[in-house]
Amino acid sequence: MNTKKGKAKDTQTKHFSLNEKLRTLNREEFCDMARYLVKASPEARRLLLEWLKMRAESSKESGREKEVVPLNDELLMEYWKKAKRIISEFNKYGGGPYADEDKGYQLLDKISELVEGGSISTDTKFEFMDAAFVEYYAGNSGFEGTLMDIFFEICTTEDEWKYLVKKLEECPSGREKNLIMRIQKKYLCDDEAYLKERMRNLHWGEDYWDLVTFYMEKGDLQKAMETAERGILKGDGRLMELLNFLFDYFSKKKDTANLERIVNTALNRGTHEKAMFDRLFEYYTAQNDYENAKKALVKAYEFMQWGSYYGEYKKIKEFLKEPDWKQIEPEIFKKVREKNLLDYLRICMDKNMKEEVLNILLNPPRDRLRLTIKDHTDEFADKLKEDFPEKIIEYYWQKFYSDIIHGGDRKTYNEAAGYLSKVKYIYTGILNDETAWNKRFSDLKTEFKKRPAFLDEVKKL
Repeated sequence: MNTKKGKAKDTQTKHFSLNEKLRTLNREEFCDMARYLVKASPEARRLLLEWLKMRAESSKESGREKEVVPLNDELLMEYWKKAKRIISEFNKYGGGPYADEDKGYQLLDKISELVEGGSISTDTKFEFMDAAFVEYYAGNSGFEGTLMDIFFEICTTEDEWKYLVKKLEECPSGREKNLIMRIQKKYLCDDEAYLKERMRNLHWGEDYWDLVTFYMEKGDLQKAMETAERGILKGDGRLMELLNFLFDYFSKKKDTANLERIVNTALNRGTHEKAMFDRLFEYYTAQNDYENAKKALVKAYEFMQWGSYYGEYKKIKEFLKEPDWKQIEPEIFKKVREKNLLDYLRICMDKNMKEEVLNILLNPPRDRLRLTIKDHTDEFADKLKEDFPEKIIEYYWQKFYSDIIHGGDRKTYNEAAGYLSKVKYIYTGILNDETAWNKRFSDLKTEFKKRPAFLDEVKKL
């Protein structure tokens, strides 16, 4: 009897359908259930709002679209309430767990998606900005950039942009001042307010360049030129845009005197010297002025601090006439040796200075950070194996030992096997001494017999 009752009970439980049970509820019971869920779980309120929003957006009933705005308003503040908890904690401690950071960005992404869809009331936008700017100005969470992106996304009307300006004016640092000017210039089209603020904030080269672009958009070339000229003399930091703007103008006019003046200004201010001498070289080359092009090219090389010294060496060699090249080449070659050893080796290979390259490969010098170039020299060893097979065998052998001793995983074993493959090729393909290879390889396998993973990687050699 008990067994049959148990089976009957199991059958009843198995056939229970929540969907069918929900269908039996009336409207009041549904409302009671919704209120219970919202009270029991914070997530239920968000899920319910999202469902109502989806239903309102998909409905074809007249007037249903009016429900979307208040639902979006509620969702916006719901997302922000959850994001604020995380951002506030990050502001308090200067950061937090990665999981919380990801959750914070997910919530801000939800707000962005909501904003992109539109249909949010201006009052709610103001309420959101009031609350979010508190966390923004705390400035210790790492979320500030994303919050500012949302502030710009959320504004669509003149009143909203003006309200954003008002919030930015509450604690105006350099960044906030630039954002205010951006809004005045681009979104409010208030030239007078922009110029008033911009004239009070001309310090960096980027400030002057911003004003130059404003005048160019207004079609006032004269004021743009005057501003650029002041900027290259008074602006701090990056001046490249200003210098290029003036160089382009005088280049089109073929005004050589002013071009030289612009380049000398860069030289005197100690900024962008190589880039400007490169441009002067291109200008004189286009004018078929070999002597002045030569001077500019050599001068540009003097100010080189990074990039391909090998490429620059070839560029100068290809341009200069033979007597000029012979005169200047030793000095250029010496500088490459001091500045970039790998480029120096490439030039040595071009000059057929193979023994010099070999010596550096086998005895790599250390730089000021006690680092060597040995991780980047295989390209030269590959080119030297025909001329110095025994020496390159030892080079590869040392690289092999370096990999296998300092590593212990499949990746390093695979790299080590690659070097052994090169050694085998030199023994069998260049020296025609397969016996020597077989003996050395056999001894190696004996030495590393307790490393089965390594032996597996080299079994096909």
